[in-house]
Amino acid sequence: MKPIFCAALVLLSLGLARATRAGENEEAQRWELVRNSVYHGRAMQDAGDAVQVIVPDRALDAALVPVTVRLDTPKRIVALSLFVDNNPAPLVGTFHFGPAISATQIKLRVRVNAFTPIHAVAETEEGTLLNASHFVKAAGGCSAPSTGQSADIAANIGQMQLRRTRPDDGSPIPAQLLISHPNYSGMQTNPGGANFIPARYLETVSIKTGGVTVFDLATDISLSEDPVIGFSYTPAGDGGVDVVAHDSSGAVFSRHFESLAN
Repeated sequence: MKPIFCAALVLLSLGLARATRAGENEEAQRWELVRNSVYHGRAMQDAGDAVQVIVPDRALDAALVPVTVRLDTPKRIVALSLFVDNNPAPLVGTFHFGPAISATQIKLRVRVNAFTPIHAVAETEEGTLLNASHFVKAAGGCSAPSTGQSADIAANIGQMQLRRTRPDDGSPIPAQLLISHPNYSGMQTNPGGANFIPARYLETVSIKTGGVTVFDLATDISLSEDPVIGFSYTPAGDGGVDVVAHDSSGAVFSRHFESLAN
């Protein structure tokens, strides 16, 4: 190999290394700003295997990026927050867990506006913050147009489904909540026009079983259109499930789901 060519390769490698370090520093600085806006300087621990963020390395659809957060710790988790660091509104939402939750896994879909780390921060009942992250390559999710037609969106907004299967061994019930809602981010344009669609998104979702809280979720524009939330719960009282959701327009949506048949 010629010396000049070798020198060029060395310089290229050094340039790539510097660019990588610069990118990593920017990511770290961004995360510092994001986390301090919520936790105000509170110490965090690397979660290790206690919290895992599972997300595609490269998303097929930036507006519907599936995220799974697995929790495996003997300590009781009372809250879980999910962040898409480089989104205009980085905090996707915070789950406040109630007595009826089986806090082993949460699934949902998010918007991703640019290549970014996705962070999950779990809080134990002692107040310890456990941090985990995964980098995802996706872009444009916050301004991506809605997949539905305006008339259909208006007709179906707030409709809910709750898919459940009762395990034979009596363990917590896995469930998937689907809510029909455009979750407009305020960054999408009207079809065929230049005007932006006003933001209208879910702000809270609360689930109870037999009057006992499963979780209360406070959320924002980074949650995807037509949110899908996967979780597990232990039935209480009559075993029925009540869901109440509020959106940023002041609308309230609610539905009662009967107990699963034995």
